[in-house]
Amino acid sequence: MDIESEISMSSYFKRYGQISDSSSSNNSMIPPLPQNPIFTVKLSPIMLHLRRCSRKIKKKKLTQPLLKKKKKKKSISSSVKFLSRGSFNAAVQKRSTTVTRNGGVRKVSSWVKSRLLGEGGYASVYLATSKDDRYKTERAIKSAELSKASSLMHEGRILKRLQSPFVISCYGDEIAREGTGHEYNLVLEYCAGQCLVDLIEDNHGGLSEFDVKQFSRDVLSGLSYIHSRNIVHCDIKPDNLLLSPVDHRFRFNGYLIKIADFGLSMEKGSVEYGNGCGHMRGTTRYMAPELIGHGVVDFGVDIWAFGCSVLEMLTGQMVWGEHGDLVFDDWVKLIGHTDLIPRISSRLSEEAQDFLRRCFVKEPGSRWRINELMNHPFLYSDVDFSHNGFVYD
Repeated sequence: MDIESEISMSSYFKRYGQISDSSSSNNSMIPPLPQNPIFTVKLSPIMLHLRRCSRKIKKKKLTQPLLKKKKKKKSISSSVKFLSRGSFNAAVQKRSTTVTRNGGVRKVSSWVKSRLLGEGGYASVYLATSKDDRYKTERAIKSAELSKASSLMHEGRILKRLQSPFVISCYGDEIAREGTGHEYNLVLEYCAGQCLVDLIEDNHGGLSEFDVKQFSRDVLSGLSYIHSRNIVHCDIKPDNLLLSPVDHRFRFNGYLIKIADFGLSMEKGSVEYGNGCGHMRGTTRYMAPELIGHGVVDFGVDIWAFGCSVLEMLTGQMVWGEHGDLVFDDWVKLIGHTDLIPRISSRLSEEAQDFLRRCFVKEPGSRWRINELMNHPFLYSDVDFSHNGFVYD
């Protein structure tokens, strides 16, 4: 719904100055003003989200630091992964030899954490500034207790190899003493627009198809890049798609989507990946049939999860929401061992409905691939989408 803002007479004078009287003027004539000047400003839903985000940030700075915004409880939204003890020990041992530039453990972190941004299944994320940076550049610090940091260390190793406008940037890591223990800190790009799930929640009834198309192309471009590096993300969902503010000259809605949270990702061809079978990881609601039913990981699981995210953007409703909160075994039966696919609203455009059906093909070999989806009529446009100097392939 459009919001109308009225600027009163006093606000007008504040902005443009008082009317000087004729004795002090230098023969300048000021035309009379209307009695009640009203200026109407109409803001799009996404602009309203940007304004709300800035208000939330200002509000939180006035309250106690490290307090997290209270969100709806989602008992089934946390990511899951079954990790062997051997894998954990190998991760910690491998990382402990390259902690800082001089090869040691820091006594104190080089970052000052100012606010808790969010918490995940294996780490917490804070807004922070560097003690050594006189420009006080803001970064997101993802932290975990060292003894529980194997997934976060894995994420760091993956992100250091990636460089794309559609993937969150990694600027390094450290192990620092925290209280009586040690924490592993991963230094990441800070996306001030928060994450896609916040935008969806702020816009009841879903986003406009125009915005969904742009965001979908962002995510597909990011997936195309990471898949070209033989990496399967395994946990695509609105919570892991971050909104990075960009100049409105390059993106009308002011945001670019970046893929984040690679803690559950797998590299095809690695020892851990093996033949791609026997892996159970992801967020149940967004898991593809072959993944939740048989533990098979391949690029297609990201396409299915991407389709779930697009569906939530278009409808504003949680995928599989009509089934409520299920226990894990019931999710396995529903997604992995029935012919059901997520419900696609008939109120969506025909092109949008067909696009989603291509993502929700139960047989992974027949599910559409990224290049096919990028050329689907739902996303196709004669005008190139651009963002901050980059153009989609």
